[in-house]
Amino acid sequence: MRLVLVVALILVLAGSAAGWLLLVPRWPSPTGLHAVGRIDLEVRDSRGQPVSTTVWYPAAGPREGTRPVENAPIAGERRAPVILYSPGWGGSRLQSSIQTMNLASHGFVVVACDDHGDGRGAALELSSDAAMAATVERAGRQVVAQADRLLDVLRALEAGQPSLLAGRLDLARVGVLGYSLGGAAGLQAALLGARIAGVFSVDGGLFGSPATQIGKEAYFLLSSREAFPSAAELVSTDPFTRNYALISAQDLPRNARRMERPDSYWAIVEGADHGDLSDQLFVFSRRKLLRTNLERQAMNTAIGALEVAFFRAVLLGEPGPLRALRSRDSQSVRWIDPASLPPVASPR
Repeated sequence: MRLVLVVALILVLAGSAAGWLLLVPRWPSPTGLHAVGRIDLEVRDSRGQPVSTTVWYPAAGPREGTRPVENAPIAGERRAPVILYSPGWGGSRLQSSIQTMNLASHGFVVVACDDHGDGRGAALELSSDAAMAATVERAGRQVVAQADRLLDVLRALEAGQPSLLAGRLDLARVGVLGYSLGGAAGLQAALLGARIAGVFSVDGGLFGSPATQIGKEAYFLLSSREAFPSAAELVSTDPFTRNYALISAQDLPRNARRMERPDSYWAIVEGADHGDLSDQLFVFSRRKLLRTNLERQAMNTAIGALEVAFFRAVLLGEPGPLRALRSRDSQSVRWIDPASLPPVASPR
């Protein structure tokens, strides 16, 4: 009898341990060959005001798990390609640190700044048609302000900040990785700054000038399922649900027009919500109690592979990896054919 109880206890403990390893989020390691260094510093904008930034870069020395090495020397002797990171509305420069670290491990220098706003008024107010119109207008102003901040950071890099990376950056062609509203800010910055060669928008809506103007930059839109509203959501009696769906629906034909240009790509991460395309993917959520680490890792690996391939094509002139990914869907990613968008995509 005692033996049976012991065996039962062992099985329960083993099951609990397996469940813990399977379901509790575990921070992923970067997939590139380089160790990742990190610097936190302030640069000055065009008005002389400080802008807090974080820089991730390929570091010399061995890989050290999932965390970056503070103030490590930069790896290699060649000038490194540069990507500016812009977070969502009122968001932090650390909002997608898993993705920015991964890019650094593949040889890119990623320079991130907080969103221009402080988070106040950042929430989408969609309780009525008038509130939605005011939100869209406010978002357009926010896009302009954040684009100016991105360009200020780029000017600081050109001026030799930070000293650790002075002379080590290739600033001839620069990329932008933008999450949510940060994607539109990147497109706005590309309209104003000729050096911005490509924008990877992570589930970003089109507000301000980018809603109607298309520049010369390469463009990759990685969408969540929220970007494709259902017919039921578009006619929902709940104002927030209906207006959120309408904003998404209005963007679909706009992005379809963007896909008519060369070097434009559109994919969806299957089963992903908006927050899953940031570090929130690895934050425990009661709404997704049964999501496994295998699912999280599959999504994250797919996101990282697309970002690395896009910036290799745009900044390094290496289109092969992106072409290989583009040739097929995967378990986590489906490529969007703009010609096959459902009728529900039409704006009201």
